[in-house]
Amino acid sequence: METKKEIGDQGDILNLSAASRAMNIEPDEDQIEKFDEYEAKANPLKYVALILTIACLSSTVYSFYTGHWIWGSLLVPITLFLAMLSVSLGKGSITKRIAYENGLIIPAIIIELNPITIIALADMRSSSEQEKVIWGCQKMTIKNLPNHKIELGEKIPCVSLFGMAVKGYRRHFEPRPISWGYKKEEYVSKTVDFITTDNEDLLFESEWAILEKLADEMKELKEEKEVVFFDATLNRIEL
Repeated sequence: METKKEIGDQGDILNLSAASRAMNIEPDEDQIEKFDEYEAKANPLKYVALILTIACLSSTVYSFYTGHWIWGSLLVPITLFLAMLSVSLGKGSITKRIAYENGLIIPAIIIELNPITIIALADMRSSSEQEKVIWGCQKMTIKNLPNHKIELGEKIPCVSLFGMAVKGYRRHFEPRPISWGYKKEEYVSKTVDFITTDNEDLLFESEWAILEKLADEMKELKEEKEVVFFDATLNRIEL
């Protein structure tokens, strides 16, 4: 019997990798629709499903054309399944749901109130085999933040999907406050506590402490949604 995953357990495998800590809870679609501020993007896997659909459809037609009725009949339901999968993956809402359920849990804090501005922190290593720690920090302005007090320095637990890695390090990530995807307020405090205790390998007290140390520097940054990189001792570096 499969063990039920909890908040903070490893997420499901996505694009040949899995988040070391994820929410593992199906998000609320209404909450996502109301608050998620990212433009809907289709899942890249839709192209794989589309290619398989075309290949299977061609094989089905060829089987019937050459008189192989049994093979053709077997391929029909497979073709229909792949076609429905292609349509489903083509919807941006699928990617958003995946982000909340299986994206990496990361911390963010509020650095400005009007408008609401947060900075988010992520370990940019693509695997645990990379010993050299490189932090990515990103500043972004948001319109809504449900289930939060909206105070300077307030801890905002997020989830994130990442861009492709280059030489073992990712260059882009998309922070999403978990309150954009879940209506239950207790998920916020539970995830904040989890991030606080999950800090065995840090040179600093916690990831929250790192964000506090970077707040002034990131506040002066003009560009938003641009990842700034730091080494383990929080010296700014270029990748």
